[in-house]
Amino acid sequence: MIKSTTNVTEKAAIKTAANAWWVRLDSGTLSTQEREKLTSWLAADPEHQQAFDAIDVLWNELDSIKQQIVLPKIVVPKTPWFHSLWMAPTLVACCLALWLFSPLPMLLRADFHTGYGELRDIHLSDGSIVHLNSNSAITVSIDSNQRQLSLLQGEAWFEVSSDESRPFQVHAEHGIITALGTAFNICLRNGLTEVSVTQHSVAVDVEQAKGQTLHAVVDEGQQLAYSQQTGLNNIKMIDSKNVIAWQRGKLVFENQPLGEVMAELNRYHRGYWFISDESIAQRRVSGVFRTDQPLSVLSALESSLQVHSTRISDYFILLHR
Repeated sequence: MIKSTTNVTEKAAIKTAANAWWVRLDSGTLSTQEREKLTSWLAADPEHQQAFDAIDVLWNELDSIKQQIVLPKIVVPKTPWFHSLWMAPTLVACCLALWLFSPLPMLLRADFHTGYGELRDIHLSDGSIVHLNSNSAITVSIDSNQRQLSLLQGEAWFEVSSDESRPFQVHAEHGIITALGTAFNICLRNGLTEVSVTQHSVAVDVEQAKGQTLHAVVDEGQQLAYSQQTGLNNIKMIDSKNVIAWQRGKLVFENQPLGEVMAELNRYHRGYWFISDESIAQRRVSGVFRTDQPLSVLSALESSLQVHSTRISDYFILLHR
């Protein structure tokens, strides 16, 4: 399990430096001496290498998109306007499809994100700490007047520094979670936003489709799930240690459907896992599993639940009878 620590202001400076190094390296104009300086900079701090790798992934993604846009070979008619009218919507449609199915929109919006199997501890300028789970992304906006964050994807545990003049608020889907001097976990899962409080309490405000805003207070040891369509679900009691077990590299399931377990495990493994029918997806699972061995966990589930799998490498896996 990869884990790193970052300060917001330092992160911005590192990101700027990494981008500058990447552009110069990509231009092919670096001298031998400059290459040695780049090597030293990368080795000086793991955050330098992570920032550089993130930029490299982003630009490789852009290159792959350009390669996927293959324009058809056609004979240009004598009337140039026909060619323009035909090509414009085709190119726009290709670009839109690639954009929608690419991770680029999320990467470009996020201030911090994690890859599969990576955890990050983000130290904010106000003294708060965000613990970011695998395959997750957030934005951060903190100044002298406000503390506003958005969980764009995945899961995070927030340890909030007290500051009554600046409420600490996290936007998640169509809800706003306001800390009331607290530590809490937010997870985006299966169309629901789960808010679990591990210390003190939080206020939850959810905007419904009709414009109505629902309000609730969630106390320590409680969990509330919500969505724009269903509103606020009933508050239930939880074991806080189990909720944030992912920080210790563990996942705890108590009589949960296999479909939910598979979806959770898939967050720690790059690929696509499917279940052939609903009866299999509803089989119940209880246990404690390691997040760094999702494929081993899947094999154990196959054996214990007496199901089979068809695999196209470890990337595409289908569970069936």
